[in-house]
Amino acid sequence: MQNKIEVVPNGVNTDQFEPLNKEEQRKWMENYFRVEFSSDLNIINVGRLSPEKGLRYLIESLKYLDPETKLFIVGDGSEKNNLKRLVKKRDLENNVIFMGKITHDELPKILNAMDVFVLPAISMEGFSNSMLEAMACGLPIVTTPIGAGAEVIKEGIGEVVETKNPEKLADGIIKCSNLDGWGIRRYVEENFSFGVVANLVYDLYSQLCGKEVERICFCSLFAPPYQLSGAGMQVHELSKELLKLCDVSVISARIEGEKEELRDGMRYYRVKYVKGEARSRFVYSLLGTLKGLSLNKFDVVDGRNWEGGLISVFVSKRKGSKSVMSFRGEGAVEGSWVKNRINKWILRRVDLATATDRRTVEKVEEIIGW
Repeated sequence: MQNKIEVVPNGVNTDQFEPLNKEEQRKWMENYFRVEFSSDLNIINVGRLSPEKGLRYLIESLKYLDPETKLFIVGDGSEKNNLKRLVKKRDLENNVIFMGKITHDELPKILNAMDVFVLPAISMEGFSNSMLEAMACGLPIVTTPIGAGAEVIKEGIGEVVETKNPEKLADGIIKCSNLDGWGIRRYVEENFSFGVVANLVYDLYSQLCGKEVERICFCSLFAPPYQLSGAGMQVHELSKELLKLCDVSVISARIEGEKEELRDGMRYYRVKYVKGEARSRFVYSLLGTLKGLSLNKFDVVDGRNWEGGLISVFVSKRKGSKSVMSFRGEGAVEGSWVKNRINKWILRRVDLATATDRRTVEKVEEIIGW
């Protein structure tokens, strides 16, 4: 299986994110958040407010839509003030509502109050959790070819349009605004529920080991109860489903929670967290490796991105486990040359590499040359 990168998509909790009555959710939002809805179209974007998300082009697209259209932006980030200035400049204060941060528990209600989910990313996008969550609620999607969008969004599910083009975004929104929500929901259940993804992972790892897997360890820098990591949420929800098939543990950094605990049946081993983008990852790799070496043997050690990949290599080679490195989107290979030198070193030593989507696979092959 070496020199081949297997695609393992992100999953979504289809019990938490499901279609609800739209009018009831709008009434709840009107009372709870004091917002008003358009009688025409209500659009939503959920995520980090940063330049690569392309939200300025979504705001600009409103001039091509009905004047009553409302855009709800959920999240926070460095681009927030710039986006607010753009809204004021375009005289769209009555059309664009900045919701700020909301809890994950509130998100299904908010999504179900909307008509269309738009992800106008221009770079650094992976396999969007927010996009999957919206689809699980039956929302059509308008997105760009960045990340997994073109791979996931099929006819009847939404529209994929070119980047940095407000008019094309508006056309896509209009085209998909009346798609069958239950059809979108069924598509997600059949392809991206965590149950489906867990079975895919279990079969893949059993093939790798040549036997039914009994113990898996994920190495993820972030993990619950820390709530600001899509990668950590993916590990946690996937692990809950894998627990029906085998034992699962997670080595993560200790931002919140106890040093060691059972959470939803998974054993969490947490190591010291050091602030700072680069330092946190190197310290986690070192301490996570020491922690992994102190534990009993796992059948598979799955490292998420390069910092987890280092743990996977060192622990597996010492303990005789199978090592896996998982690229969690294009951002895993975009950035500094140092990161990709490390990526290349890891890829030469792991037993299996996986990625969330074909575009990420192509990026790995192009940038790292594997």
